[in-house]
Amino acid sequence: MSTSETETLKNAFHEFSRASDSIISYYSVLEGRIRALQDEINRKNAELERAGQYLYYLLNSLPVGVVVTDRESVVFSNKRAERFGAVEFLKRLNPGDRDAGELKHGRNRYQWKQEKLANEFEGKDVIVFEDITEIEKMKERLERDERLMAMGEMAARIAHEIKNPLGSMELFLSMLSNGKLRVKDRQYVDYILFGVKTVDRIINNLLSYTKPKTLALSEARLGRLVKETVDFMGVSATNRGIAIDLNIEFDGTSCFDPDLMKLVVMNFVSNAIEAINHTNGVIGVRVRAEGQYAVISVADNGVGMSEEVRKNIFNPFFTTKDKGVGLGLFIVYNIVKAHGGYVELESLEGSGSSFSIYIPRDGV
Repeated sequence: MSTSETETLKNAFHEFSRASDSIISYYSVLEGRIRALQDEINRKNAELERAGQYLYYLLNSLPVGVVVTDRESVVFSNKRAERFGAVEFLKRLNPGDRDAGELKHGRNRYQWKQEKLANEFEGKDVIVFEDITEIEKMKERLERDERLMAMGEMAARIAHEIKNPLGSMELFLSMLSNGKLRVKDRQYVDYILFGVKTVDRIINNLLSYTKPKTLALSEARLGRLVKETVDFMGVSATNRGIAIDLNIEFDGTSCFDPDLMKLVVMNFVSNAIEAINHTNGVIGVRVRAEGQYAVISVADNGVGMSEEVRKNIFNPFFTTKDKGVGLGLFIVYNIVKAHGGYVELESLEGSGSSFSIYIPRDGV
């Protein structure tokens, strides 16, 4: 090999070596950039995963149900929606042209809103619904309190207006009775006087029912009082073939008026007995604690109530019985209210009724 060829080959190896070094250098730089990009991708993926987890926990922590549907089946539902029974809920939901509304599902009432998803999610809907049962119950209690207060005031005013001429009638009838009358006429006057006194007694009772209750509060075990009352009412229930199932879960002390509270329990148990007109009748009486309240529940498997009866059941002079003036539940409602408590009613026609009496555990 000549000197020039040797020199050329040497230069070629030199250039190759320099090119290799350059490639290695570029590869190292490229490898560094790839590693940096991979680290960035891993970081972004970790952020996306954290965002996904955050969104997942956020959706599951919401106090409302969230459901995504493809208009045929449920694509996604959060835990609250699953607790609400989203599938059954959606079966009953028929929005039509509406994008919001209310729906009663079982014993609960829900408010719902629907939105259509766009872009790559087109063809899917998101439905948000929340349980407004407690809100509706609070509104119903407030409306009931306002209505009963207005009716009580009206009844008291009417009673006072009637008492004035009634007193005059009684006075003149007494004077007439003391005069010289035929036996038959005196008998007629006595009949009229008896009627006037009866009306006066009813009005006095009405006035005593409508005025605020004065409580003789004492600290005692509500469970014990309920048991004593149920034992007393048990004879009447047994004679009609009705079983009373007593379950005392809370036996702590509460502050209440024993005599008036016994009247409340007796009234609800008595109504439960009268609501059952079939064999295998059962009344469930339960005492439990719920937050700051002691709760007495009286549930029966009787005839239940229509929506109209349920709304008016606590109104004075409203009754579904052939005999009675319809003041019983009005009186006990006012007694419970005087204790700083309230009454909840759940009833379905043909499926029985359940009254829950809430009494503050620490008194009024």
